[in-house]
Amino acid sequence: MGERQPARTLLVACHLDVVPAGDDWKRNPFEAWVENGRIYGRGASDNKGQLASMLATAKFLKENESKLKGQFILAGVADEERGSTLGLEYLLNECGVCADFAIIPDVAHNMQMIDVSEKGTLFLEITSHGKQAHGSTPEKGINAIWSMITLLERIKQLKFKYNSHPLHTPPTLNLGSIHSGTAPNIVPAVCKAQLDIRYLPEDLADNIINNIKNIIKEVETQQKYARFDLKINSNQPPSAVSINNPLIELISKHTQTVLGILPEPKGLSGATVTKQLIQKGITAVGFGPGDEAEAHATNESISIKELVDFAEIMALIALDMLA
Repeated sequence: MGERQPARTLLVACHLDVVPAGDDWKRNPFEAWVENGRIYGRGASDNKGQLASMLATAKFLKENESKLKGQFILAGVADEERGSTLGLEYLLNECGVCADFAIIPDVAHNMQMIDVSEKGTLFLEITSHGKQAHGSTPEKGINAIWSMITLLERIKQLKFKYNSHPLHTPPTLNLGSIHSGTAPNIVPAVCKAQLDIRYLPEDLADNIINNIKNIIKEVETQQKYARFDLKINSNQPPSAVSINNPLIELISKHTQTVLGILPEPKGLSGATVTKQLIQKGITAVGFGPGDEAEAHATNESISIKELVDFAEIMALIALDMLA
């Protein structure tokens, strides 16, 4: 007889929180409605539809619990849209939640891809300091906005040094927000800008931060009154799992059984909670139903048939892994 394998634990985490609804919805975004085989409402695709699907899977597994030697954990977590500090990170760090494998249904690619690698996410905040004065005598002040404009134009020209990655697009830099000023007749003393930088698994955030710091020093040297502060608001390192692991094999096997398609391993520019799980030594991938363009969009929706198919695939995966 072969050696008896230890019981495994499979964690599935869906998030309960949503982003603000925004404008131009054709109906109340917080009252779900069904139309043409799709369910509509804020969070339908990101991530409440997937959670409803997983509740159906959990109910089925509970009814067949006698067949399971391992454990299936379904988590409905908070705070995912704001970093997960009060959600999955809390469960992992404070509550002792642990698993061997995890599937995160927060990747809306119609079950045609498996998220095995994610770029790093670096959020930076730059503050430009000036001196307030009356708008009619700007020469008596130091306009923090003009200094910031000069700096941001230099940062915009930053060239990332990187090696091409088989699963990822190149690194990106986005200027997400600028805040300054209170009235047109006041010289603003403070200007804040926020940057979103996505970098590849082989890159280091420290290299990017040092490049930004060097640009800041150059502008401060060239402009007599320019002065800046740099703050790191968030740095989530890149993450990756091997494409040769039993979790990917099971997802591929049962997706092909139910849908007749073989999902492909892909890299993600966005970030999911697979990062926090991988950092804890849990083999975690992203996989789920839904259309990529639906998340956070007006009139957000998801296919009901996809939710049913996803529940079936996940039930087969759980039975195969845990029985």
